[in-house]
Amino acid sequence: MWQEEVRRTGRASADVTGEATLRQEFGTLLGAAARRAFEAALGSDTRWAWQDGTYRMELDGGTVAYHLDTGEIEMTARLIDVVSAEAEVTRTVEGTVDVHTTAERTERYYDDSWGGLSKSVAERTARLEAQERADRKAAEQAARQEEKARLAGQARLAGQGAELDAEAREEAERRVVATAEQRREELARDAADRLADARTDFLRPVHEVLAVAYRDAIVEYARANGAQGLQVDETDGMLNIQFEMEA
Repeated sequence: MWQEEVRRTGRASADVTGEATLRQEFGTLLGAAARRAFEAALGSDTRWAWQDGTYRMELDGGTVAYHLDTGEIEMTARLIDVVSAEAEVTRTVEGTVDVHTTAERTERYYDDSWGGLSKSVAERTARLEAQERADRKAAEQAARQEEKARLAGQARLAGQGAELDAEAREEAERRVVATAEQRREELARDAADRLADARTDFLRPVHEVLAVAYRDAIVEYARANGAQGLQVDETDGMLNIQFEMEA
């Protein structure tokens, strides 16, 4: 028997994203004037992009959005990973080699068995030596036929290379789909945990805009009512507004 084998390995990868989203009221909790000022400040802040009735800001690992119609803040935590998989495909060809050989051998003997060379001894010796010759010839023929058959098998396998590559790649892609779905669920859970832990970080840019809105609203009120000595100081994240006006 003989056997030839070829192996092909396919690899595939995919980007996986897991998200968690939280919405909460915001604009409806502000007074009418404060809400107008807040929304105006959003519109003038270049960090926020306007899209489909919503102001959005991309953050490291997520997005924060303000829905103008409902006044809701939407926070989305996003985690991204890459998953990969590989698959191996094996194709085998095999066969058998049958050979038939004959061999002859002549031995002398004496009718009177002179020198121990009897007919039976001569027959046995001739038979053994003929068998050895036949075995050698069979081995040589089998080796030649096996080599020929192996080369033909290798050629057949080589012709299937592209097919095997495609099969291995398709299997790897099927595996990566299953792996990606599992990883997506894990990332979604991790994103929910991150959103709960980093809620303050997501709301920080919102509060920064709100601070600007309050500043503008207060300054506008002071100027509209003839306030004197108006001073606005913003240092280390603190907003200090001072002015004097008659009660």
